[in-house]
Amino acid sequence: MLLPKPPELSASLIISPPLSGKKEFLNNNIKNAIKENKAILLVLTDKNPEKLKKELLENKIFFKELYFVDCYSQQTGNTAENKENVIYVSGPLALNELSIAISEFEREFARKEIQHIIIFDSLSTLLMYSNAEAVARFLQILIAKIKNFKGNVIFLLEEGMHDEKAVVTIEHLMDSIINIKEDKDKLFIKAKGMAGFEEWTELK
Repeated sequence: MLLPKPPELSASLIISPPLSGKKEFLNNNIKNAIKENKAILLVLTDKNPEKLKKELLENKIFFKELYFVDCYSQQTGNTAENKENVIYVSGPLALNELSIAISEFEREFARKEIQHIIIFDSLSTLLMYSNAEAVARFLQILIAKIKNFKGNVIFLLEEGMHDEKAVVTIEHLMDSIINIKEDKDKLFIKAKGMAGFEEWTELK
């Protein structure tokens, strides 16, 4: 499948309707990061790490090590202590906790002198719990920190769930914006900030 690769030291936003290509894009970026020996940090708001790892294995994506900030499990009533590769956050409203957890992993990556990519699945959950202005302020600081640690970050957003003003506010913070749509059982992609994908292109 032809998919664009986000630029280095960038923040990218993937927007698509539910079940319309975001997971393919996410999986492709995880595969690339594994090939490039990058550390992969997944920020999860809608599932726990074990479910995500199971989904990756079902898609024949084999990994040695993944890192997680889990914003989901404690909302379901599960109390868990942090593990070596997992930091639990009380929920998507806890933006300060979330920022601290991400920075903790990034300091470890910097100490080990390894490149890393962060995949945030998804911003839609944050926007359900907080207003767009609060999320935008959080993202502005977070993105600056990630770039300072020489990392890349990819945010996923569900199309059609948020008002246009909220989406534009978030888009303003990004280096590239990737739109994915489905038409007649075919997937198409358009990416602002990525050469060769300025117009709708069929994914093959």
